[in-house]
Amino acid sequence: MKNNSFKTWYYYSLFGLLYFVQGAALAYINNFQKPYLDSLSIDAGRIGLLTSILLLPFILKILIGMLSDKVSLFRLGHRKPYIMTGLILGAVAFLMASRVLPDRNFLLFSVLILMASFSVALFDTCTDGFAIEITPEKNYGRVQSIMISGKAVGFIILSLIFGYLVQRSSYSAIFIIIGLLMMIPLVFALFASDPEKIRAENQFEWKAFSLILKPVFLVFALYAIFYSIVSFGVDGLITYYMSNDLMAQEKAIGQYGALRGIGAVLGAIVGGVSLDRLGYKRIAYTAIFVVSTTACIMGITSSVTMVLSFAVLWGFAWGSQEAVFFSLAMSLTDVRIAASMFAIMVALSNLGTAITNGVGTALTAKIGFHAIFFILAGFNLINIILLYLCFRIWKPAR
Repeated sequence: MKNNSFKTWYYYSLFGLLYFVQGAALAYINNFQKPYLDSLSIDAGRIGLLTSILLLPFILKILIGMLSDKVSLFRLGHRKPYIMTGLILGAVAFLMASRVLPDRNFLLFSVLILMASFSVALFDTCTDGFAIEITPEKNYGRVQSIMISGKAVGFIILSLIFGYLVQRSSYSAIFIIIGLLMMIPLVFALFASDPEKIRAENQFEWKAFSLILKPVFLVFALYAIFYSIVSFGVDGLITYYMSNDLMAQEKAIGQYGALRGIGAVLGAIVGGVSLDRLGYKRIAYTAIFVVSTTACIMGITSSVTMVLSFAVLWGFAWGSQEAVFFSLAMSLTDVRIAASMFAIMVALSNLGTAITNGVGTALTAKIGFHAIFFILAGFNLINIILLYLCFRIWKPAR
């Protein structure tokens, strides 16, 4: 039992570290890349083009998942060699980027950052498939809490460290740190065993994709879209609301980000553990209630202080909702196409995020932020109906 327990936590640690370095990479891409390039007088058009191109590897995650599900890389396995390849390529790309100045060779810098983005998408996709294959369904909530909180912690800590380094050193230090961090999960992955896909029930089969035509998947697909419309809609508008309506300074926005991140870690942990102990239905409905309640609270805030006061609560609501969605997605996924199917579900949730980012942001100019927050909170009624229908035709183990 002790050996089994050690092995379980070894893999949990691997998943947490893989998501931690993903959070570190996203901390640079989301928070620092645009300011970095702008400080070197790179024009806005080229910055915007590079930012858009960096999304392509994540759009291709479905194809990456199919490749991983079907092809044993170098005949060494379907997950481990892909993960290690992604980490090595990512480390090389970031370390090389530390030696390239974008204002002198923008094309080479862009190629390296795109390579780094592809590397993250590669090991992220295969990590999801790995987790589905080796984790008992009763522990899906736990493993998702570890991965979501690992990503959040990486994002928070590295954002703070990067901000400190940029003020006292240079951006090259950021790339070096990310590249070196990728060596840590690489060592863990080296001693991990690839999941066994030789069993008949784990063999890749194209007919497994017939799941996407079944009613349960169609209902869950709608839930994936609408849950993200609400959750990411509110999440994406809060800092915009702070800067646009409340005239918040960068320091206050940074404080909100840190508090929200702490709440997200707590929400992911509590939500994930509760899913395993109390079952999907109770926690799924509870998460919707907490998200709607907190969205309404944001709708009545009138100062930066008020927003900061509820930042941890919102982060908690968002983190617990993420744990619910990803745990349900794991449970619904067919193990024969684990990486492919999970990537499809994530792509659907990204569709909802894209919709709400575009429409929600545009509507703020017409009806204001408060109205948008209340409208998004009301949208969760749709998610309650969709979850009810989903649970009526599908009985998850928990």
